[in-house]
Amino acid sequence: MAQTISNAAPPKEVDIIVVGGGAAGCVLAGRLARADPTLQVMILENGQNNKDLSTSIMPAMYISHLAPTSTTGDFWQSKENKDIGGRAAIVPSGGCLGGGSSINFLMYTRASASDYDDWDTEGWSFNDILPLARKMETNHLPGQNPKVHGKEGPLHVSYGGHQSELGKQFIKATEESNYEIPYTDDLQDFKTGHGITPWAKWINPKTGRRCDTAHCYVHPVVETQTNLHVLCEQKVIRVLFDESTPPRAVGVEYCANPLAQVPLNPEQPPTVGKIETVKAKKYVVVSAGAMATPGVLERSGVGAKDVLEKAGVDVVVDLPGVGAEYQDHQLALGIYVMDENADTHDEYLRGNPEVHAKVGPEWTSTGKGLIASNAIDAGMKLRPTEAEIDAMGNEFRTEVWDKLFKDAPDKPVMFGGIVSTFLGDHALLPPKLKYAMLGCYLMYPLSRGSIHITSSDPFAAPDFDSAFLRHPMDLPPQVWAWKVVREITRRMPSYRGELAPLAPKFKEGSEARCLTPEEAVELLKQEKIEDIKYSKEDDEAIEEWVRQNVGTTWHSMATCPMKAKAEGGVVDARLNVHGTEGLKLADLSICPKNMGSNTYSVALTVGEKAAMILAEDLGITGV
Repeated sequence: MAQTISNAAPPKEVDIIVVGGGAAGCVLAGRLARADPTLQVMILENGQNNKDLSTSIMPAMYISHLAPTSTTGDFWQSKENKDIGGRAAIVPSGGCLGGGSSINFLMYTRASASDYDDWDTEGWSFNDILPLARKMETNHLPGQNPKVHGKEGPLHVSYGGHQSELGKQFIKATEESNYEIPYTDDLQDFKTGHGITPWAKWINPKTGRRCDTAHCYVHPVVETQTNLHVLCEQKVIRVLFDESTPPRAVGVEYCANPLAQVPLNPEQPPTVGKIETVKAKKYVVVSAGAMATPGVLERSGVGAKDVLEKAGVDVVVDLPGVGAEYQDHQLALGIYVMDENADTHDEYLRGNPEVHAKVGPEWTSTGKGLIASNAIDAGMKLRPTEAEIDAMGNEFRTEVWDKLFKDAPDKPVMFGGIVSTFLGDHALLPPKLKYAMLGCYLMYPLSRGSIHITSSDPFAAPDFDSAFLRHPMDLPPQVWAWKVVREITRRMPSYRGELAPLAPKFKEGSEARCLTPEEAVELLKQEKIEDIKYSKEDDEAIEEWVRQNVGTTWHSMATCPMKAKAEGGVVDARLNVHGTEGLKLADLSICPKNMGSNTYSVALTVGEKAAMILAEDLGITGV
């Protein structure tokens, strides 16, 4: 039976069906339903309801969604890839109401202005998007430009209820390093492509709760109106079309999702149960996310002819761009040992009863403390110097830098940041130590993957190729950024070396070798710390480490891009699926190019823009 969270029994026919209650889907559904109480809107969500779910609303609990047994995330396994050491990458996506907004790392970042202008699509320029970016947020940070930040939106932006000393050390160490990385209070102003800042979060500073789109856009409408119907734990099988030319979307088929609250058991795969149907009078909007939307389209007969025929699906619209241009930001995280008194989340994540006895009541009563933080308190956008570009090679300069970055100073090549804890299973590391993870992720990778159905069965695993590091020019900036954050970390007062077994395999005697805690203390006593001089063998060791460790940043996108059909596009500027009527897409799959940002803010933008487009189509005002 459907898990319904509406004030009325779900109807069999509505005006608009939203397939997927993720970050963008909740925005557009909530905006439209609130603006017109007579408009009947239904969300069909694959995962469970997130209303007041502790692991969702408590910021520090985001790490629980990384666990393989998590039921709030969906995990997509790629085929093995020789470019990352033969590994099969695992890419998570949101698997509950609110999608990624309910389980992500809560990091407040925004794309560059030129990113939107590069889409070269009517209605989607930066000037078109800016009012929507301001509309969605209430920004509590000091030193923000009011022309680009909002003060009255449903989503709160703050530093959370706790800022670690390690974040402050990382910023100070950057200032003391040999890198010219300027400090700024407003790194997310759409124009700064190089700098360091305290990292803001999507956290309400009064309550200490996560700001996700379900709690901020959907639940308030459901509680006060009767026209928004939300069915959770339902798997959409396909979109239904009529016999007209072009075919018009008139509804969807769906069934119960037995995996909504139970981890997948490969020996007992789920099966399709009773099939239900709901009709749409006006539109079907697929907002299932960059990983799932291609599958919904392909099971509906919309996709590349050869893919559909191989999967046994009748072709409704031959649209080769579906699922063909998968992109992500490629992340590599290094583990560093910190001083025993370092301010980290480690003891909280180890389940230390004394820590939990303190921070639980503190968060409940004040919205402050470790629980009101994601432990990510400092970050940077990075652009290389001319010398660093030269070091990455002529091909990087001519094929990457000159084409993407040279004339776009708002575009960062890499993001870097410090996480004041270890994000994995602490049982795998030496106990009682304090840790920090230093991450770098590539903003505009050239590698392109794909994701396609293998069957008409909605529970069948897709044919997914992440293609991480497939393009050779994605590797040099990873090596460069790893060196940058390492040099900065070596200057932090709490630095106590690295875990050598989990670091690059530098040869014995190398200047680049990992330091012991005792050696790190001696290093910090030096009046001036010199940068490490890396040999060719050292660089090769770092390259191999990147290949063995790089993975997803949970930033999947571009699998159904907004471009002309002849260019591999799937939707037009008004989000209409090419070759159909009454069918739109609204999620990160529609991005025609990658974005220099954690993608939550981009998904919000897509959701807000989609709500406006639909309102215009329907003659609704006040969205």
